[in-house]
Amino acid sequence: MKKIILLTVLTIFIQTSGVWAGDDKETAEKRALCEKGNSTACFNMGERYRILERDNKTALEFYVMACDAGYMTGCTNGGILTLMKGTPYSKEFKEARKMFTKACDAGEDPSCFNLGTLNYKEGRQKKALQFYLKACDMGNQGGCAKHKRLSR
Repeated sequence: MKKIILLTVLTIFIQTSGVWAGDDKETAEKRALCEKGNSTACFNMGERYRILERDNKTALEFYVMACDAGYMTGCTNGGILTLMKGTPYSKEFKEARKMFTKACDAGEDPSCFNLGTLNYKEGRQKKALQFYLKACDMGNQGGCAKHKRLSR
């Protein structure tokens, strides 16, 4: 019983001191950099949680921080995870739209493609075509294929 209490107290101490129990040295350093506003570190933490930990909720938090700090692929990935949680016209779709728009406006072709998909799911085919074409013009082959298929 004493071991369980000690372990619980130790775990709480470790997590509240800015270092998570599962963090190795490199991860702890990236987390600290992210907390200081380093967008690349935030994005890398998002990737770690999405790919290695399979924790999309935590990954989304880091992607949003990366996006807010100007890392556009963080906006794209955060938008995708947000979109997956929602349905057309939901608040999640609106949040995803904001992230995709920010990244698309900055030249991130996957976000333009995803804006096409989001608009298509909401029944806005004309708007979807515009974003698929924009993605295509940026070199996104999926955007070209979708634009061609929907233009028939």
